[in-house]
Amino acid sequence: MTNKIKTKASVVKHFLWFYSSIIFILLVFMFLLILFKNKYAVATTVLFFKDFVGNLFTSPSFYVITTIPYFLFLFIKNIIYDYKRNKIKGLLKSVFFKIAIPVMILFIGNKALQNYRLSEVLNYTWDTTIENNSTKVNNYYSIDNKQRGIHVFNISKDLEDIELLKTNNFEWITLTPFINQGDYNKPTLRLISDDSYENMLKHYKVIKEECDSYGIKIMLKPHIWLSKIENGKWRSDIEMETEQDWNTWFENYNQTIIKYAELAEQLQMEQFCIGTELETTVYEKPDQWKALIQKVRAIYKGKLTYAANWDNEYKKVPFWGELDYIGIQAYFPISVKDDPALLELENYWRKHAEEIVLVSSKFNKPILFTELGYKSIRGTSKKPWEWNGIMNTYSKISKKEQLLCYQAFFNTIWEEPWFHGIHIWEWQSRGTSSGNNTNFTIEGKPSLNLIAKHFKP
Repeated sequence: MTNKIKTKASVVKHFLWFYSSIIFILLVFMFLLILFKNKYAVATTVLFFKDFVGNLFTSPSFYVITTIPYFLFLFIKNIIYDYKRNKIKGLLKSVFFKIAIPVMILFIGNKALQNYRLSEVLNYTWDTTIENNSTKVNNYYSIDNKQRGIHVFNISKDLEDIELLKTNNFEWITLTPFINQGDYNKPTLRLISDDSYENMLKHYKVIKEECDSYGIKIMLKPHIWLSKIENGKWRSDIEMETEQDWNTWFENYNQTIIKYAELAEQLQMEQFCIGTELETTVYEKPDQWKALIQKVRAIYKGKLTYAANWDNEYKKVPFWGELDYIGIQAYFPISVKDDPALLELENYWRKHAEEIVLVSSKFNKPILFTELGYKSIRGTSKKPWEWNGIMNTYSKISKKEQLLCYQAFFNTIWEEPWFHGIHIWEWQSRGTSSGNNTNFTIEGKPSLNLIAKHFKP
């Protein structure tokens, strides 16, 4: 009995030693990656690393993933033991039952799931005649006053994505720097460090120069990223508990936004968004927002907007009159079922349009969809705002529903005189893509060609 207890204690001790070593090595690797990839100073890296570790240690998947090396070690050890005990016969038997058969089952299962994911039939003929093969954008904005934009992430070093977007009639891109905040109810906005600002300035300058060569314009649109998600809270729920905390939060937010406005002015970016989906702050402190707008106006000479959420916020923002555009994050639900017909999607858009035009008329300002996007997955029309989760890993891909959602938008909203453009979510810039995924991205999907077609007057 005593020996069994000692053996169990030894196993636990061995596991904890192995497990802690893996975590230590992983953390050191991530620290060095943050340090050298972003070229931050050590002090800035430490700040980012603290947030990274905090998020990591609150994620259940982290603790599961970090056990994999240990179980892999036990697996290899077991195979070696089989070899020592029964030589070649033991090794072959172990490899067959413990490796070959499980791998075969996983391969066949994965193949079957992939066939299911790609089982949708969509007959779409790609129309290359609408592509812009000249060296510059066609400046369709001068014809209809409509922005043709898209949020771009992970732009490759050779910037070939910019040319591809020009070819598909995009005339704007949106750049989205993230502002880190810890808790939704604490004024813990991280201010931009000097080295972070300089790195961003260099990176954005290269992008701006490339965009200028094609005549593509840029909107800079900062987003707050909450590093601690509690009880479903997100940036729309940011709300301070005391007046002092409110003042501190706005001081930090002012300082950060003004810094970005200076960057946008320095690089002559054509449009700036002063905030994204900060609903509660807008309701609680409208005067603070109006004061911020005046400060930004004194620095930045381009067009200004704010990105209000689609549900109710855009109807209640009190400072639309101070801005150039009424910005809407346009993830309106346009269906109540999977596999909707185009007519159903169009009818829902028409209902939403009736409310949107009232806000435009009230403030005498044009509407700009600061975001609109659909995943290529069944049901995306019901809840367009939802991100993919782990449960969507093997969901059925539906390029058709994504395509129909965009078609319905163009059939109902695009031509309206009060509507002045769209900044689609999203383009991930990861090279050539087959489009066989359920993400918001439009690379390699019929939606890209459809959008290009409707962007051409």
